[in-house]
Amino acid sequence: MNLRNLMRPPRPPETPEQEPGGLRAAARRAAEAVWQDPRVQDARAGLRERAQAWSGAARTRADLHLEQLLERRYGEQPPEAVTALLAQRRREREARAEQLRARQVLLARAEGPEQRRVLTRVAQATPWAGGQEAEVRYTALLDQLAPSGQADAEMAVHRAIWTLAERQVLAVSPHGVITACPLPDPTPPRVLPERAGGP
Repeated sequence: MNLRNLMRPPRPPETPEQEPGGLRAAARRAAEAVWQDPRVQDARAGLRERAQAWSGAARTRADLHLEQLLERRYGEQPPEAVTALLAQRRREREARAEQLRARQVLLARAEGPEQRRVLTRVAQATPWAGGQEAEVRYTALLDQLAPSGQADAEMAVHRAIWTLAERQVLAVSPHGVITACPLPDPTPPRVLPERAGGP
């Protein structure tokens, strides 16, 4: 160390943003924060639902067009293989339509935006509601819907989950796994006619 180095003012320590690659890391953290924003997640979920609905409608139109072509080609007596194929595609189409109806009924049971956000995430992991089978953990759902970790945001999610559980829309296992409860039977209960003359 020489006299020149002693006279030079010390350089301030570099912050993480000033370090090599720090700007890239800061941009990545900012992007992650944007993606974790509940409004962005809701918008993505809405776009995903619309894309699934559009894809389902396109498949339905294609199936119906195929059926019409085959009926014109073979008339009223198509080969057994063609009949079996048409029946299978019809069953798959009806199953998709039933899943879509079940999803709509499930989401309609939400009372407020927080409950709808919870049900949307659960429906995405529920096969009978058109989702891909997956495990929904309580803590993971809380992190997704309240990424800020603020007490009021987390409390809103807690309240939504447990209100839905009390109404038997969702079930929460002792291990923290959240599942959708089966939908109620849409058929009204039968009422026995009253006997004349009273009891």
